[in-house]
Amino acid sequence: MTRLDTAISNSKQSKPYYHRIILDLLVQLTTNGKHRSLMSFKQSGNKLTAEQKETLRRYTDSIILLLEIGMAFHEIKQFLVN
Repeated sequence: MTRLDTAISNSKQSKPYYHRIILDLLVQLTTNGKHRSLMSFKQSGNKLTAEQKETLRRYTDSIILLLEIGMAFHEIKQFLVN
């Protein structure tokens, strides 16, 4: 997650709460909406499958690139969710 943390921190659109909301978005996307937050996922005791780990990696890479081109969180969410 170091690359993601760096991309969030370097983003011109970055806000103090971006880390949490981006991680929550990744959880939602990776679990197909079953969990809405990282805390919810951790509390469930579930583990990611190999397929979910690959999905997480792809979404993480996408978010990093979108942050690097200057997209704001609401734009990233709209882009990835739709």
